[in-house]
Amino acid sequence: MSASLPRMFETMARGMFSVTRHISFLLVMLAIVQLLVILSLPYDRSIFFIFPMIFGMVLLPVSIIGAVLLRLRRSPGIFLSTISLGSLGICFMFEGFLVMLMGPSAIVGALYVLLGISSVRRIKPLNNVSFIRWFEGRNGSENTNLADEEVMAICPHCSSILAVIPSLLSEEDKCPECNGRLVL
Repeated sequence: MSASLPRMFETMARGMFSVTRHISFLLVMLAIVQLLVILSLPYDRSIFFIFPMIFGMVLLPVSIIGAVLLRLRRSPGIFLSTISLGSLGICFMFEGFLVMLMGPSAIVGALYVLLGISSVRRIKPLNNVSFIRWFEGRNGSENTNLADEEVMAICPHCSSILAVIPSLLSEEDKCPECNGRLVL
């Protein structure tokens, strides 16, 4: 088992780097989309569109700084990224509901709401104990209760971090959090 531990932690670290890259890229893209949304909202139809504009403009630099700090594995990276994802998600949902009710297209509004929900769902992996331990550079072997051949994996639907044995996965296996299939 001791020979497989370094390989397991190397695989886990590769997965954590992947999560970090994914979320930092997502934050930058969400900031760009938020800027485009701010520039295209119909401010002449309702005063309520002013709130997401001000909120979004404040979030743009916070999101970029959070993405950079997350990518560099610096101290406030997880905190800023969590705040950015949650705030941008709420902002997109608010804008979506406003566009659905007062704007030109209910479909575009629904897409904004889905983007907001997707943003908020990305917070959970950032606050996982294993991810925080890896991010802070602490030893991954502390309190790791993985059995032989188990590896850490992320659910493709809800991004929950799970311990699985890859050779035993089948198409019927489901995530305990969202009940989605683990094998696509």
